[in-house]
Amino acid sequence: MFSNTVIIERNKTAIRNLLSEVINTGRLDLSERYLAADRVDHQDYGLPSGAADGHEGFKRVLGLFRDAFPDLKLTIDFIVADEEKLVAYVTTEGTHLGSFMGAPATGKRFKVKGTDIFAFNEAGLVSDHWGAFDALGVMMQLGLVPAPQMQQAA
Repeated sequence: MFSNTVIIERNKTAIRNLLSEVINTGRLDLSERYLAADRVDHQDYGLPSGAADGHEGFKRVLGLFRDAFPDLKLTIDFIVADEEKLVAYVTTEGTHLGSFMGAPATGKRFKVKGTDIFAFNEAGLVSDHWGAFDALGVMMQLGLVPAPQMQQAA
């Protein structure tokens, strides 16, 4: 049996590698190194229930993002973890060079913050994912929705 510290470090390394080797490079074929085949994605991407689950669901969602933002990059700002879950506060950025949510490419860049929570199985693979992503911030930065106007105090 591994100690809690070993498990926590193993999980941190897995998430850092998932971002650097898979998400930031677009190497979807490497995702199985870090994700369980029965992984459940609890984030709402606007897809039918279960469409983002497992290896194929991950590849589907990441593929949609990489098609729209070929230079997509996620950077971990910090990680908080115990032996059961890992929370990563992440900066996500990219350039809108392909269709995104039905909108044609604008050529504009975005940069937003988000939070991802991961659970792991006994083998150290991601079994569950929950995420909070600033989609409205992305849409405003791309000029696809107007930014709210601040009212000046009287």
